[in-house]
Amino acid sequence: MIIKKTKCKRSPDNCYNTLKCCRKKQPTSNCCKCNIKIINDINYCPPSPPPPSEILKTDVFQYTTISDGVKTVYTNQDKVPQYSTSDILNPNDVSYINLFINGILQPAIVYNVQPGSLQLLVGQSDIPRKGVPIILQFIKILSN
Repeated sequence: MIIKKTKCKRSPDNCYNTLKCCRKKQPTSNCCKCNIKIINDINYCPPSPPPPSEILKTDVFQYTTISDGVKTVYTNQDKVPQYSTSDILNPNDVSYINLFINGILQPAIVYNVQPGSLQLLVGQSDIPRKGVPIILQFIKILSN
């Protein structure tokens, strides 16, 4: 396969926002011919971002606490106010929940969230060490 870089024959706004790429067919005037052209009857252009009207609106909230090295259950009273924007929200009221322990995203099988309560489902040897930050992120996708 031969790859040849070409200059955009249209303005970048036109190319990325209004035109779609042609794949496995001969290019036409409606095809994007920007940045990369792959010879062998396949033309490729980088994916275009969605138009601004299609970007989803969200609210993001964060509960932050610090591990004491012993507890596996944290409540609203354990939050660090200067790093938190909310209490522990009801999981039914948000679209996504992410838990970060010491900055590492955790799989959903290692924790349980209830309104006002975060429970780490780990053994005694896997409890985060004292001083490790625990961040619970709540993402709510808003209807347009």
